[in-house]
Amino acid sequence: MTQDINQNSIDEILNLSSQNDANLHEKVVQFIQIYQEQKQEIKQLKKQNDFFIKQWDKRNLLAKEKDSRKDEMLEQQSRLASMGEMIDAIAHQWKQPLNSFSMMSDMLKEDFQHGKVDQEYINNLDETFHIQINFLVNTLNEFRTFFRPSTKNETFSIQNALDSVQVLLKDELLSQNVYLDLNIDQAIMIDGNKNEFKHLFINLINNAIYVFQEKNISTRKIFIRCYRENNNIYIEVEDNGGGVYESVIHDIFKPNVTTKADGKGTGIGLYMCSQIVKKNNGVINVHNSDIGAFFTITIRQSSDFKRLEKY
Repeated sequence: MTQDINQNSIDEILNLSSQNDANLHEKVVQFIQIYQEQKQEIKQLKKQNDFFIKQWDKRNLLAKEKDSRKDEMLEQQSRLASMGEMIDAIAHQWKQPLNSFSMMSDMLKEDFQHGKVDQEYINNLDETFHIQINFLVNTLNEFRTFFRPSTKNETFSIQNALDSVQVLLKDELLSQNVYLDLNIDQAIMIDGNKNEFKHLFINLINNAIYVFQEKNISTRKIFIRCYRENNNIYIEVEDNGGGVYESVIHDIFKPNVTTKADGKGTGIGLYMCSQIVKKNNGVINVHNSDIGAFFTITIRQSSDFKRLEKY
């Protein structure tokens, strides 16, 4: 089955669902409407992507550019790169449920012909459809939230941000056999831009995945820890990929510095990570541990720092 649902498949699913259960038919109609809306939104995002890349190329020719303007464009380029990765992830995330719909449609026709369709059969089919639809809708909501830029700060937990990141990167982590080991103080809250922090974690995780692939690491682990000590919040991200090359480790947070092969990286990701942390009154550092790269984010605790109440 292709990644896009063709119209014949849509009509077939609608016809089958309308013949069996009104509630199921309504849910299927809602799902298809959401799918079609998202498909149009992705097309628009791709157009915006092309436009901003062209704009970036033009502005890159200017010899002198204000620092604030440069940072804005770098941030946009980084976001566009992530957007392309996220669109690919949508296709991967949706492939399995859509295949399930196709398979259930074929099974329903065959079982109906053999007289196996009774009320229990329809109830089970209805439950399965609802599970798959809820998965699609929940995943879609996460992607739509990530795609929409927000300038508003909010109070959020690091655990909640990482939960969203795991949804966004679920298939990538599974396909690359990467294990995330999380040790997060769930009481810690940060006042900042939640989407930017998601972007930060996605950059660090994707960088580690690239290193795993490049060095052909068989056992792949990323450790993420978050705790409070004295007046600081510490976030540590460590992988077992062998570490950062010593030749670039001291410049790794500068723009256009990358350890990736030509065409594989822009050198913008870690620079944007440093800018996100800086905006939130923090600093980010890296050193090589015994097993790999060890990033430490230190955020100074403000007077309005909040902790979740324990009930």
